[in-house]
Amino acid sequence: MPPAPAEPVQGAQIAWAILTGPVAARTWRAVASLVASLVAGGVFFAVLIVALLASGALSWIVGLGLLVLSATLRLSARMARLDRRRISRLAGAQIEAPPLPEADPDLTFGQRQRAWVQSPAVRRLVAYQLIRLPVTGASLTAVSFTWVGMVAGFTGIGTLHPLLGVACLFAWPLEIRLGSALDVTLARALLGPSRSGQLSAEVQRLGAARALAVESAEAERRRIERDLHDGLQPKLVSLALELGLAKARFERDPDAARSLLDRAHEEAKTAIQDLRGLVRGIHPSVLDERGLDAALSALVASCAVPVRVEVRLSQRPDQAREAVAYFVTAEAITNVTKHSGATRAAVMITESGGLLRVLVEDDGQGGARVEPGGGLAGLAARVTAVDGTFTVTSPPGGPTHIEAVVPCAR
Repeated sequence: MPPAPAEPVQGAQIAWAILTGPVAARTWRAVASLVASLVAGGVFFAVLIVALLASGALSWIVGLGLLVLSATLRLSARMARLDRRRISRLAGAQIEAPPLPEADPDLTFGQRQRAWVQSPAVRRLVAYQLIRLPVTGASLTAVSFTWVGMVAGFTGIGTLHPLLGVACLFAWPLEIRLGSALDVTLARALLGPSRSGQLSAEVQRLGAARALAVESAEAERRRIERDLHDGLQPKLVSLALELGLAKARFERDPDAARSLLDRAHEEAKTAIQDLRGLVRGIHPSVLDERGLDAALSALVASCAVPVRVEVRLSQRPDQAREAVAYFVTAEAITNVTKHSGATRAAVMITESGGLLRVLVEDDGQGGARVEPGGGLAGLAARVTAVDGTFTVTSPPGGPTHIEAVVPCAR
């Protein structure tokens, strides 16, 4: 049997929302938001008029008029912060703060004040403070007239019909919510970063991520080069020398040659193990073949510290993010083994809301930090390169929590 149409249910919900509008918490939050916006807008408008008059009157004193105007603009930034908080609490809308001029020590005092006066972002904050005054005033005025009509309809003043009072009773919540929605729209447009500012910030973020990815790749190349030069190469040189000595003694001293060959054989097996470890450090084959759960289980199997591994994924991530998750875990477990003094550790990898989360915990002595050139800094660069976040919480005395969160590509 086909499902029943949703229109009657939606119609009932709309009717219920209208009937409960006068007593709904959402309605009265909108009232509080608009009243607060009107009061704040009126205060700022008065302050701005006084500041402009003072700036003009004091313009003959070098720098003083500019200082007064700059101080007023800084007030607009503080009021914008309060407005974003008001809108977040009362309207449930989150608005990100735009980038504002910073106190650059290389600039003179006058240049810092001019930076505020000339900032497009600051001007947009001032525009909101000025525009929202008539907008909220008009919204509350319309609601006031509706309240008057409601009272007049119910009391029969001016021979008004009671039905008008009923209509006004259920109409004013819609008006107040519309006014609040308009205020939020203005705030989104003027209190948040502009479109060009967002694009500029995104370009900067992508540039930083690219630089971190290049830096991470270069650090990985240096690590591989160092492992080959300092670890594997001397063993292969020693192996070649022993084979040469064994070849030279093969006819005149077979027993010594055989002993050298046995030693060379052991060194060859050690070199093979080192080479396999180096290859696993670049990219383990079991990760491609069987996924994170198997790769991490193999990783912690020989760990001196007991490690509990739990992987809960609805589907396998793409190769880049899967590799990031593996290497975050591998580096963290290496730190646990070498530096933490922990007695146990745990690895949790989950996926929810389009995010892949990697959490590594241990009960060690703590004190882990992301330092330039360190292993954790390399992990942070790997995670940032795929638009993720990397955090380390490791107070002295422990415990240590290392978490990487990366968006899942689909």
